[in-house]
Amino acid sequence: MSDEEEDYMSDKFLAGLHEVRPSLVNNRAKKRQMQVHTKQEENSKRQREAANATTVDNTRLQQSLNKPLAADNKGFQLLAKMGYTAGSGLGKQADARIEPIGITIKNDRGGLGREAAIAELAAKRQELRREHLLRKAGIGPGEEISTEEYRRRATQKAEERKRNYDVKRCQQTCESLDLAAGVTEPDLDFFWPPKPTELSEDTEAEAVVEAAEPEEKEEQYSAGEQLELLTSYLRTSYKFCYWCGTHYESADDLDSNCPGSTRDEH
Repeated sequence: MSDEEEDYMSDKFLAGLHEVRPSLVNNRAKKRQMQVHTKQEENSKRQREAANATTVDNTRLQQSLNKPLAADNKGFQLLAKMGYTAGSGLGKQADARIEPIGITIKNDRGGLGREAAIAELAAKRQELRREHLLRKAGIGPGEEISTEEYRRRATQKAEERKRNYDVKRCQQTCESLDLAAGVTEPDLDFFWPPKPTELSEDTEAEAVVEAAEPEEKEEQYSAGEQLELLTSYLRTSYKFCYWCGTHYESADDLDSNCPGSTRDEH
């Protein structure tokens, strides 16, 4: 093979081929990108033109509706033959409507059914919120009460929730102080937080037998009474005031620095 003849298997020729392909790929990618960009611009332009056309049409419509009918209008002439005069209302009544009912043009895509559904949903949420507040105040469905009675019951419910919270906190404090002092069982069952128990089959059978035997019922206390007994026990046994959150050094220290044994005194 002479030097003037081109060797198509040489590295020089193959390298030249590889140098051409990236430029072709880049050109195609840029061309595609430009086409997409041009199409997006055209779509945006069409949308703006459509929006402007809709606005212009709505404006023209409102202007046309606001204009009174001309005297040469066939509809006006027909009304005039029936006794209508410009500026007066239609009908026999003197206070009849003078202007026609206006037209409200919807600008969004939401249908009338969706608007009705949203309004109904808002009304149901309002009703559920009202029922929830009535339940919290201890008012049954259909029960009619005055505003003062509602406020009184709501206040009672709030105080009851607060007492239950204080009882739980006192139970936790009492259990902690009792265990630290070596006490293994509470003096009263409600002095410590209730613990869930898992009964086996034998234990369940024994519990059924014991339940069948008549026993003296344990005295029941309200939340307010439990709270009073718990706070008194903590003050006497450990010189601890739940309302102050303070563990005093002695009974004299407690009497001198603690305002009292109730929430109101604090």
